[in-house]
Amino acid sequence: MNEIEQAFPAHRARGAGQVALIILAIIAVVAALHLGREVTMPVGLALFFAVILSPAVERLRRLGLRNGIAAALVMLMVVAALATLVQFIKDPAQAWFERAPSVLSDVERKLRPLQRVAVRIDKVAAQAERVTGATPAAVPNAITSDYQGLLRKAPALVLPVVGVFFLTFFLLASGPPLLARLASGRHRTGSARQGVIVVESARRELSRFLGTIAIINVGLGLVTTGIAYAFDLPTPALWGVMAAVLNFIPYAGSATTLTVITIVAIITHDTLAPAVGVALSYLTAATIEGQLVQPLALGRRLALSPLIVFLGLWVWGWVWGIAGLLLATPILVTLKSVSCQITSWGPLTEFLSPSASPAITSSARAWRRARRRRRTPRQPESATLEAVESETETALV
Repeated sequence: MNEIEQAFPAHRARGAGQVALIILAIIAVVAALHLGREVTMPVGLALFFAVILSPAVERLRRLGLRNGIAAALVMLMVVAALATLVQFIKDPAQAWFERAPSVLSDVERKLRPLQRVAVRIDKVAAQAERVTGATPAAVPNAITSDYQGLLRKAPALVLPVVGVFFLTFFLLASGPPLLARLASGRHRTGSARQGVIVVESARRELSRFLGTIAIINVGLGLVTTGIAYAFDLPTPALWGVMAAVLNFIPYAGSATTLTVITIVAIITHDTLAPAVGVALSYLTAATIEGQLVQPLALGRRLALSPLIVFLGLWVWGWVWGIAGLLLATPILVTLKSVSCQITSWGPLTEFLSPSASPAITSSARAWRRARRRRRTPRQPESATLEAVESETETALV
């Protein structure tokens, strides 16, 4: 009895030690990604674009094209589409950038009635500063300094963009055949093969997720274009493209689009009523897209907790900046997909999922156990390996 009582504290100590080591490892990895972001960020972006474009490469391969030729065709089509899009929005975007100082002055003039409240608050704050002896600091011209800094850094952005382009091409050219070669090696083990299967399944689910999100964002962009056209905003297609692109970033993208089109409505019309209409219309469309369309299209399997998504945006935005904001949700979706396939990662699945009752969680676990009992353990593995190995033979012929 004493030995059993002594074993439980030792077991708990080992468990706490493992949790502490995992937390320290996660902190170390995140810090390393942040410190080496000049190298790690292009790799992350290339993986992101490779996952998005991999379904198109796979379809071309099924038509009989070699993997490298299919990847080259897809990349050329992407470049052509981006060039067409840039040519389409270049002139209106340049005109708005040139009008930026006058736009800000117009917004300030039209919001002057609302500034009276802000002036009173400033007076109260100034009185409080005089009482405390604090002196207000000078506010620099942030917009001008940021714009000039961006222009100075423009040549340095070319090399990472080219690196992301070619790395994406090589990832697409290798893709599933690379995983198949790892799985069909001479000295493969069961755990290694199962790991390859999990990675390939997560890649396919993430590509479907991103493809669905892309289609939904295009729809939101079309709706935003219609809203801008209905309220007589200039260059409505520009705001539709902006809404579609920024909506890949949860929360922050929609907030930015809402702010921009509201400002455009304020400076376009003489009254504030159209601006209110634009804001309410876009809020309605974004709410329907986020609360109804996405859940119906994606289902509950890859659903994420809003709090986890917000924390992920915060952390990855600090790690990689704007690229981190773009990649935060795909990274969380990948973790959720992998955790759903590995039984021992059940706590991570519950942590990433929206709030669910314990009864639902226990029933899901029981369902998984029943599925494992109904089939032999090697059947799904062999079936997946055959599919992956057949893709290797097709790509290498």
